[in-house]
Amino acid sequence: MLREEEYWFWHCSLIRVGVVIRNRLKEGLGSPEGIYRASKEAVEGILGPFHSERTVERVWEELERSRREEAVHRGHAHMKELGIRLVTAEEAEFPKGLLTLPDCPPGLFVKGKLPVSGEPAAAVVGSRECSYYGRNTAKSIGRTLAEAGVQVISGLARGIDAAGHAGALEAGGKTFGILGCGPDMVYPRENEGLYGMVERAGGLISEYPPGTGPTAWHFPARNRIISGLSDCVAVVEAGVRSGSLITASLALEQGKDIWAAPGRMGDFLSRGTNRLIRDGAMPLTEPEDILGGWNLADKILKIHEKTRLSLDKNAEKVYSYLDSDPKSGEQIRIESGLESEIVAAALVRLELEGLAVQPFWHYYAVKRDKGEQHGETSGYCGIPRKGKDHQEVPGSEL
Repeated sequence: MLREEEYWFWHCSLIRVGVVIRNRLKEGLGSPEGIYRASKEAVEGILGPFHSERTVERVWEELERSRREEAVHRGHAHMKELGIRLVTAEEAEFPKGLLTLPDCPPGLFVKGKLPVSGEPAAAVVGSRECSYYGRNTAKSIGRTLAEAGVQVISGLARGIDAAGHAGALEAGGKTFGILGCGPDMVYPRENEGLYGMVERAGGLISEYPPGTGPTAWHFPARNRIISGLSDCVAVVEAGVRSGSLITASLALEQGKDIWAAPGRMGDFLSRGTNRLIRDGAMPLTEPEDILGGWNLADKILKIHEKTRLSLDKNAEKVYSYLDSDPKSGEQIRIESGLESEIVAAALVRLELEGLAVQPFWHYYAVKRDKGEQHGETSGYCGIPRKGKDHQEVPGSEL
């Protein structure tokens, strides 16, 4: 004999039966136990008016196949051994933002915690094959949001998702990963360390039971949960067929704000975001844009220390030639007109001060979080603003 929580575990583990059909069966039969014990005639009577005879037959076959009490006992016990819990749609803890979805998941498998209801939450999403600029931007957005107390939601995929989580973790904030596999599965494997940190800082959340591997159709489906848990969605980089555009579309249907980071015309990774802006999304020019909707921008300004750095003339000149796109040391030498030894010494100094980063060996880029986003007004931490011709802009020092 199964307990109520085991009936729910069985019901939420029926991933080969669509969510809409499972919800329809529960509505008609009253509970997961009612579905478990239902006759074929009862199932046909509920699903028949909405689905083909073939679909109803397949659903019945899956119900019969899965009705194995010993297997359900073992699966439920194993879930608890893994430190995973099931939060059903009937529990008070279940996120309210998901309840209004036409395909609301009947339950969520959670390792860690769920986002706190009533606290602001934002999704940071984008391409898996992102550029250095996109990764750096997503990380900065995640960090800035988390510093202001915003919960950061994403999909723990490689690229933009991972960078958004990493930024929130750097700020010591809350971040939650919505998975397209069971919460005990790590995908991609390169994010194994990130999974553990996200679990401790927030939680790993999935509508799929433990042991469920990553399958292509799981990922578009999980996007509705990302948008449903968020008050707004920020898309950093996306091609025209990117899954993050599905998240944005779902968020729009749910009445959420959409932010998109502008990109260069013709750039493959900017086509999706630029198209979103053309179609009415708000341009995301800096992380503080999002905070304005919650009146949190002032809070961020108080967090950053207003420090003045003292750099020599050569370091300032080399800094003026750095951009968000990595440049080789040789390219910087040619553009600046300085000797190789002077450029090398200046780059070392800029790295030590946190103003430059070396994303690839001997390639350098400006580290945005120590530049544009810190300080009083323009705030390159005492470094002159850059004009069109890399000349100092008067009044730009702190």
